[in-house]
Amino acid sequence: MKRWVFCISFLLGFTLTQGFELSHSLAASSESWEDVAVKETKKRYPLSQVLFSQKIWDKSKKDITVKQYRLTLREGLQDFAVYTTITYDSNSGKIKTVQVIPEA
Repeated sequence: MKRWVFCISFLLGFTLTQGFELSHSLAASSESWEDVAVKETKKRYPLSQVLFSQKIWDKSKKDITVKQYRLTLREGLQDFAVYTTITYDSNSGKIKTVQVIPEA
């Protein structure tokens, strides 16, 4: 059941952020993709504290690379996890989409 909820929320998040462009390019800066995942997650959860981040998977094709991170956050007394997926151009490093999905 949890797997289905995660899949549905992932697909919903993917369709809602389709075409969302960010003008951020990693090639121009010295931060890692994990730092970008933390920064984008903090935009969505500004009051939370990042306790732990871990790369789950990445996949590269000709022009596009996708990386997914799992971040454990604390907001007040509540701990929870989110999955942050970053899609970017493999050649230029320009981010195409960022999805932040809470863990079910």
